[in-house]
Amino acid sequence: MSEPAVLGRRWRARAFARSWPAAIPWLVLAALVLVALAGPLLVSADPVRQTNQTLLPIGTPGHLLGTDDLGRDELARLVYGARPLLSVAFLATAVAAVFGTGIGLVAGFAGGRTEGAVMRFVDFALAFPSILLVILVVAAAGPGTVSLVSAIGVSLAPGLARLARALSAREAARDYVVAARLGGTRAPRVMVREILPNIAGPMLAQVVMTLSVAAGYAAGLSYLGLGIQPPTPDWGYMVQAGQEFLFSAPRLVVLPAALTLVLVVACNFAGDDLRDGLV
Repeated sequence: MSEPAVLGRRWRARAFARSWPAAIPWLVLAALVLVALAGPLLVSADPVRQTNQTLLPIGTPGHLLGTDDLGRDELARLVYGARPLLSVAFLATAVAAVFGTGIGLVAGFAGGRTEGAVMRFVDFALAFPSILLVILVVAAAGPGTVSLVSAIGVSLAPGLARLARALSAREAARDYVVAARLGGTRAPRVMVREILPNIAGPMLAQVVMTLSVAAGYAAGLSYLGLGIQPPTPDWGYMVQAGQEFLFSAPRLVVLPAALTLVLVVACNFAGDDLRDGLV
């Protein structure tokens, strides 16, 4: 039986043996994604429409979570604010996963001088504070989704590259890879068809955990004014805009901050669940 098949059976056996609390982070992530995708169907209020009904409290008829300092419906802004944050986080994580896994896979499989040269570059990138790199790139390129996704993705790729290199180097020394190489199979095919499926489990777990870092970076940059620009609702910017009213209307800070925290924690727990099940 091949390694991927054994891996899949092992995951299914462990997954069924788990109790229902293990599904909670996945349900939370699914709920947040659903809110982001179906936002316009969930609320009728315009999230950017300003009115003279400012700072209405929670429970006001027509405004379940009240309004902000510009009279905008808080519930609508929270619902619509999920989409840009999750979009940036998922896209940046995808960029990091593609580049990081690709670099690490090539380095681990090639070994020797190629591995040494690639990993020295990766080590240099890891030595540079990633959040500072993100801020510098976004500040130079200007705020926007493309610059935000590119900066966060590039900054997170080295960490995934290091893990992919270690896993690939381990698999490259195993008999099934050696046999494939001796049989004349080309290197790209060996990497994609033989090694990649067998490192997919640990890499997937790390990618899910990386999603939490990407979400935190996206929210933090929006808080600093370098992320999604107003009037587009965004949880990070909502925290920054609401801090002026922290004592008079704490919900303007607490609600978006709590949702961001829930997203980050859910990603971490989901990644832990995958790691325990697949390793």
